[in-house]
Order: sequence, then C-alpha cells, then structure tokens
Amino acid sequence: MDSLFEYSDSLNSPFETFKGDWKTIRPHWHYFTEMIYLVKGRLMVEVEGKSYIMNPDDMMIFFPRQIHAFVDYPENKTIDASGELSDSSSELLFYGIKFDDMILSNTTPGSPKLPRILDNAQSKEIPLNLLTADDLQYNPVKLFFENCIWETANKAFGYDIKVASTISLIVTELVRIWLRKGVKFSTKSTYDQFSTKDFSVLEYIDKHSAENISIDFLANKCGMCYSNFAKQFKTQYGRTCKEYIEFVRICKADNLLLYTDKTLDFISQETGFTDASHFIRTYKKIRGITPKQRRIENA
Repeated sequence: MDSLFEYSDSLNSPFETFKGDWKTIRPHWHYFTEMIYLVKGRLMVEVEGKSYIMNPDDMMIFFPRQIHAFVDYPENKTIDASGELSDSSSELLFYGIKFDDMILSNTTPGSPKLPRILDNAQSKEIPLNLLTADDLQYNPVKLFFENCIWETANKAFGYDIKVASTISLIVTELVRIWLRKGVKFSTKSTYDQFSTKDFSVLEYIDKHSAENISIDFLANKCGMCYSNFAKQFKTQYGRTCKEYIEFVRICKADNLLLYTDKTLDFISQETGFTDASHFIRTYKKIRGITPKQRRIENA
C-alpha cells in the first residue's frame, strides 16, 4: 500500500508555488505548511478527518503533519444535453504555496516568532484551517499569492527574499484574523519528541500501517515508557496512537474505495484490518458513514 507521506526537500527548495485545477488530490501529509487560495469553482477539502467546502476567495491552510485531501465536489459534475455525466472542473482554479516555516521573518527582535505561532495554531482544539472570503475581505491575500507565483516563475534578482517576505505577510494576516476571533497563542516552541534524524513515529506508522504495529516498540524508539508515550502522543496529535493508526488506515482505504473498484474484503486486507467487518465498523466510527455510502456519494 502506498505511503501517505510526501517528501519535501526543505534545504534546497524551502518554498514552492503553483496554480491548480485538480478536483481530486489523494490523502497525503508532509512537513511543509501549505496554503490554498480558491479563485473560482468549489472544492471539498478534508483535513484530519474533517470536511470543509471552499468557495471562491476562501483560503485553507494545512499545517505540517496534517493528513489532507481534495475530494471531487458533487457540483463539479453536471448532466450535459445528451444526458451524459460531464465534468465542469475546467471552472476550477486555485493558487497554492508550500513552505518551510523557518523562512518566516519577523521585523523586530521582541515580536512573537511566526514559526512558533504556526506551531501552536495547529495544536488548537478549534480547527483553524479554513478562512472564508468574509474573514479575508479586507486583506490583499489573493495579490500576495499572485506575487509569490510570479516571483517564483520569473526568478528575478532577490526573488527568494521577496517570496519569503510575502509569505510572512500572509501568515501575519492569518494570525491577526485568528486573534480577532479570540484565539490565544503561546509563543513557546514545542519540541517534537516523536521525530529525530534517525526515526519518525509518523513516517513509521505510515509505512507499516498495514502491519500489526506495537506501541511498545514506538515508545522504546522514542526513549519513553508506554504510559508517557501514550500521554504525550495524544497531547501532541489530539488522538491516541491507536486512533491515529486507525485514521491512517482509513485514509489509505479511501484511496482504494474512491479511486478503484476493489471489494471491501480486498481493501480491508490491504490496509491492515482483520476483516471487512472490522474495516466497516472502524470506517463508520471515523467517517460517520459506511464505506459503501462513501463510495456511492462520490460516484
């Protein structure tokens, strides 16, 4: 089963910009922060199991390590004059930026550090991923995205400085919006005790999700006892380690469920469930509907 992890070369390519019209992007995660600005059309986006509908001038931010995907929005499919199902995805356009948080700048030594604020933002119980057109109505965010895309494409002298500065401006605008909504941030940096240069718990789970993963083994690799590992994992990721493993399996199952005609028995075997019944129970617990209902809704 393919990995959900998407490698990012932050040393040689600390940022990436793009324009897109892809109606579906399969579940994946990475260590970069990613921002999407919707210019036209509609997008159905899933982040960590939560679904969002994006309308024009809305923006999504995907924090590092968050599993996210685009699912074809039903209204992108229409019936043409001959009665055939047609695809109107040509009406879809969005701008995108991926970046390593370490490129974010600050103007004064005493100001809160943007990477630390972003790190804290993703740990909030209230999801901060979607910013609506109403949230952004007084902010030139679309222009900022266009500037970053132009600079990256043309690579004039100092383009990397300008792109990094503009990304910092976008993040600053987002933080101001969150603060106006009453979100409180700590500027203390959090230590990722689940990832070292030699071992990453999330990458290991992703690679071995179809196997019987021992949480004791993961705890030992992190130099912790089982109880401390379990407590710290839930604090950092909002799920128990067992729940996270189940969630990764369900995300991989969606790749087979939505984009192939494989049977539920086949999918359950490929993704680490004991049988189809176990798969269906877990899927309904996480998604709120059965795999069959999910397949029908996205047919």
